[in-house]
Amino acid sequence: MLGLPDSVGLGGSLGLASDDVFRGVTQSDGQPSPQGDLHATVGPWFGGISAEGIRRDDARAGAEVIGYLGLQQQLGDDWSGRITLRHYDYPGNRYRTRYNYDELALSLAWRERIMLSVIASPDTYARDYVGNYGSGKAFCYELVGRQPLPAGFAAVAGVGYYDLRQQIGTGYSYWSAGVEYRWRSWTLDLRYVGTDATARDRFEDDAGNRVVLSAFWLF
Repeated sequence: MLGLPDSVGLGGSLGLASDDVFRGVTQSDGQPSPQGDLHATVGPWFGGISAEGIRRDDARAGAEVIGYLGLQQQLGDDWSGRITLRHYDYPGNRYRTRYNYDELALSLAWRERIMLSVIASPDTYARDYVGNYGSGKAFCYELVGRQPLPAGFAAVAGVGYYDLRQQIGTGYSYWSAGVEYRWRSWTLDLRYVGTDATARDRFEDDAGNRVVLSAFWLF
């Protein structure tokens, strides 16, 4: 960041997760997922690109690339709001044009301890394992909490609901709870992730409850 104005910042992360779980469902077939992110901030604006190792179709290794742009504003001493536009892309996948989609997220945070997000997409494609599939509008609602603890630890938990009625005729709930540890430029995260009976019925083992361990170097 040497030589950059005070209002400009660059950062990112590199790491590995034992599984790539997205809204309660594995995207990497239960396999380890390398992940990275590079982003910039200019005043209240931020944007960047991230990538994750995933396995789709016949469990072949591939990548999910996410470009994002957003605006964050303080709404008082304790509250802040954020709006984020994301584009999900799957380079090299034979069904790339089907899988690519966009999302708009609105988030409200209290002291960086609790965050409520409402996410909408006009063109999400999804299929379950009992023969339902389609592309259309999708909505997601998430509540995430983080409580700092002594010695660099923090307790983390979240719940969410993913509305895929236009794709598979229903939505499902998911949740996670665990602990995070930060030391210098490193972050370790251990979570237990679960889903409701609907998710397990529609996505079988891919929505089964599981433990996810990740480690990231922040720069």
